Parts: sequence; structure tokens; C-alpha cells
Amino acid sequence: MTGSFIKKLMTGVGQAINKTKTNVPKTEVGKKIRDLNIATQKSKGSLAKLKQTAFEIQNDQPITFKKSSKKSESNKEAYKRIQKDNTKVIKSMINKATEKKADGGRIGRKLGGGTNMAKRKTNVQKIKETFAPKNKNLKPVDKNKQKGLAKLPIEVRNKMGYAKKGGRA
Repeated sequence: MTGSFIKKLMTGVGQAINKTKTNVPKTEVGKKIRDLNIATQKSKGSLAKLKQTAFEIQNDQPITFKKSSKKSESNKEAYKRIQKDNTKVIKSMINKATEKKADGGRIGRKLGGGTNMAKRKTNVQKIKETFAPKNKNLKPVDKNKQKGLAKLPIEVRNKMGYAKKGGRA
């Protein structure tokens, strides 16, 4: 049952290829007819270009098919240009492969990072912040409500964020 189903699916596959005829003439007459057909198509293309250019000249429009005064690239020159491009690419690949650097991803990031990856602080920055003088606003001490806090030395109160006279001791 499955065999007949597959056969039905496969019918028609490749028929376009089978129905397309190749144009490989075997006789001299056939070759001449082929060459004539190719020349006819080329002349039709040239005629269309000529008509387009004549139309553009009559209507003062920019010319689409301008004649190039540049020398066209020969096969040898094209080969040299392609070889030059290829050697550049290959050299860069070899240099990258021989370098002993890690590549890609999140290399050098501890714990993978997150939303603030670019804002991570170095150890030196952390030490500077820890031991730098603090310029935060110190809360006033109410001697009636906070009797124990009022008895503490000013340095200790400043570290806690409270001060008698505001500034750091």
C-alpha cells in the first residue's frame, strides 16, 4: 500500500528535465543553424539598445547605455585580482588562527555579566570607594530621643551616618 502511494507522489518528478531538449547539433548544418540563432538574438539585443539610446537622445534624457572608454579586464588580470583578494583573506585567517587570544562570547567577564556588564567596577575602584572620604549627608542626632547614640564618640556616629555637627570627624 505504501509503495503505490510513493509511486503516485513520484510521478511527474523530473519530467521537466526529460522533456527539455539539449541544443547540441551533430551535423555541420545544425551547428550553422545554432550559430545563426545566437547571432540573431545578439542583433536583436543590439537593435533594442540602439532604439533605447535614440529615444533618450530625442527626449533629452540621460543615456542608459554609455560607451565605456576603459579597457576591459582580461582573464589574466581578473585572475590576479581574485588571487590578491583571496591571499588577503587567507592571511587574515592564518594570523587569527596562530594568535593565542581567546575569541568570541563573554571572555574575561566574571559571573557572565548581566544588564550592567559595561558598568562593572574594578578592584581598584572598589578600594578607592571604600576608603575615600564620604560626602554623604549625615543625619542629625536628637539627644532626647536617641540618648545612647548621643553618648557615642563623634567618629563612631559619623560611620553610622549620624553626626552632631554634620561633617566627618
